Amino acid sequence: MSAFWTFTLGVYGREGVRPSALHLQEARGADVNLLLYAMWRASLGLPPFDNAHAAALASRVRAWREAVVEPLRAVRTGLRGGVAHVPGDEAEGLRKRTLELEIEAERVEQAVIEAADPSARGRKAGAADPAAVAANLAAVMVLGDGPLDAADVAALRALVAAACPDADAGAVDRAMTVMS
Repeated sequence: MSAFWTFTLGVYGREGVRPSALHLQEARGADVNLLLYAMWRASLGLPPFDNAHAAALASRVRAWREAVVEPLRAVRTGLRGGVAHVPGDEAEGLRKRTLELEIEAERVEQAVIEAADPSARGRKAGAADPAAVAANLAAVMVLGDGPLDAADVAALRALVAAACPDADAGAVDRAMTVMS
C-alpha cells in the first residue's frame, strides 16, 4: 500500500475531513485527492508547493478523473435512492459495487500523484505545520473559479485542523490567513 494511500485512510476518518472535502468537491469542483495530497505533503515536512505544482498535478490526473472517477461517481450517485422500475435491493447492490470501483479509481489517481512527486519518496508522515498545510490547500484551491466563501474557508480550516491534530486553534487560525 502506498504511503499516500495509507495517510488518506488514516486522515479521512478524522473529524470534519469527509464533510469538508465533499463540500469543496461539490461547491468548488475541488479534487479531493489533491486536497489530501496537500495535507500529506505537509505531513512529510516538505516545503509548501506553489500554484504551478498544483496545476501540473491536476493536469496529470485530469484524463483519469474525467474518463473514470467522475463517471463512476455519477453512476453511484444516480443509483442513490433507487431507479424507477428497478428493485431497490438491486440498485443498492450495484451502488455499493460502484462505490468500491470509485474508491479503487481514487487510489489509482493517488498513485499517479504520488509518483509525480519524487521529493516525497521514502519520507514518513509526521506532525504537519499548519502554515504548510494551509499554503498547500490554498494552491489547490486557486485551481477553482472565484473567491472562497465563508463555507469554503470553514471547510479548509477543518482540513488544516485534521492534518495538524496537535496544533492549537490559534496556530490553525493564523495559518488560515493565506486563504484571505
